[in-house]
Amino acid sequence: MLLVDVYLDKSPIQGIGVFAKHRIAKGTLIWKLDPRFDRRIPVDTYEGESGPVKSYLDRYSYPD
Repeated sequence: MLLVDVYLDKSPIQGIGVFAKHRIAKGTLIWKLDPRFDRRIPVDTYEGESGPVKSYLDRYSYPD
């Protein structure tokens, strides 16, 4: 879960981006795992996926 104020806007890189509303000081905690919002997907589940689901996970998730 994000712990800083953010907003969505057009990204200069691609599509829509998430941007901080205020300057973030070095060392500020910006995210913390919160099971109410964040999903943990077991490696075997990830490896068993294909097609659009696998593409989605490849783009929007990261290994832990």
